[in-house]
Amino acid sequence: MAGEQVPLWVPVAVALLGLGGVLGAQLIAGWREDRRWRRETEREELRWTRERAKDRENRSYEGRAKAYAEVIGAIEAFDWVLYDARRTLREGASLDEASAADLRKVSAQARSSLGAVNVHAPERIRAMLRESLVRRSTLATRLLVNRHGDEERELWREAQREYKVMRRAMREDLGLDAEALEQTPPTQGADPAPSLSAGDAERP
Repeated sequence: MAGEQVPLWVPVAVALLGLGGVLGAQLIAGWREDRRWRRETEREELRWTRERAKDRENRSYEGRAKAYAEVIGAIEAFDWVLYDARRTLREGASLDEASAADLRKVSAQARSSLGAVNVHAPERIRAMLRESLVRRSTLATRLLVNRHGDEERELWREAQREYKVMRRAMREDLGLDAEALEQTPPTQGADPAPSLSAGDAERP
């Protein structure tokens, strides 16, 4: 008696199932590898994004710190020359050529120091700086024609007050300890000396 023959479709079905299993396993392995690759790529992109953001933040901080230091130095140099010129006129003398040349020089240096601040500083500080330098430039122009009186004295006092506020804002922007601002107005007739970065002092 001849053995029962296996239907032809059975081995074909088994082969197809085996092929499907192999292909399915390959597809699943490929899908998993693709997911792993995407996750690694996303993590790498996130890491680079964070590093670039940190690098930009560091450059921004360094840029602001350098710009602030430059403009503070220029303003303080400007103020000392203004202070000497005002004292000369207060004593009844006129500015000589050397003093006038110094005044023009520091005025130009203060203006040229604005570039980096205008690039790096927030608008609030740029606005303070503009107001502060306008007062100094106006005062310098008047002193160069030997003009000195109550209006010029008030320009000087306002410039000193604004400078302290601006310097405090710059220090706060850099995350540094901010100096306390005096609440009491200057004594009538007093002539405050320029404000120094290391602390306010008055010349003898």
